[in-house]
Amino acid sequence: MFFYLIVFILICVALFFVRKFLNKIKTPQCGAFMLVTGGIKKGKTTLAVATAINEYKSRLRKTKRKNFFGRLFKGSKYKDVELPLLYSNIPLSIPYVPITRDLILRKKRFVYNSVWYIGEASLVADSMCIKNTDVNDNISLLIKLFGHEGKGSCCIVDTQCVNDLHYGFRRNLSEYVYVHHLIKWIPFILIAKVQETRYADDGTVVTSQNDDVELHLRSVFMWKSVWKKFDTYCYSCLTDNLPVEKHVVSTRDLKAKSIVSFKDRFNKENVENEKK
Repeated sequence: MFFYLIVFILICVALFFVRKFLNKIKTPQCGAFMLVTGGIKKGKTTLAVATAINEYKSRLRKTKRKNFFGRLFKGSKYKDVELPLLYSNIPLSIPYVPITRDLILRKKRFVYNSVWYIGEASLVADSMCIKNTDVNDNISLLIKLFGHEGKGSCCIVDTQCVNDLHYGFRRNLSEYVYVHHLIKWIPFILIAKVQETRYADDGTVVTSQNDDVELHLRSVFMWKSVWKKFDTYCYSCLTDNLPVEKHVVSTRDLKAKSIVSFKDRFNKENVENEKK
């Protein structure tokens, strides 16, 4: 019995150190601003959420340690540092602060040393310049001064394409992470195959490799438990109440008699040609 107890303890200790090791290598390092891009359902939101949550928990632990030792050695003279918070524009299963227009427009201040996550950032502000100059200026200042005004805060953003982003984001972007695909078959662990890419001033994407991209992909480890932290289909509620189209047809005539288009003239020309 004693032998099995020792084995159990050793296994627990080994798992503890393995988990700490994976925690160090599983997500990319992020500065004041980090962008994650990738195709639809390729894992960019999974990687961005995992990065944001891990960064937030790391900052929270460090701040609590700082406050503890500050009170221990300095007593009543020590002024507690406010605890960082996690901000998000989509619901998360851990405590978070919803991102609002007032925060983006800098009408309200966020807690210092906090972490922001913005999913599908092009929906918040896209590449089409907003006509309101004040809005444009405040979005630009939010990103450019994010590390300054947030006193070390960081912002993790995901979108499908870097060129979809508001110019305020793109002007302050150099390096970002592109998710090529996600490996899901390993128990308990996800592996994102990513490429670190640079964005040039002329709007082009720059890579340092001239051969096959897949030969230079970096592996990023995550726990599958991240999927419990957010709903990967969170925006599906926007169309849940719409009528469902499920009319199935079967035909032997494989000619397309019309073009599904908002340009009606396409089908008018087809009808006229048939009459002739």
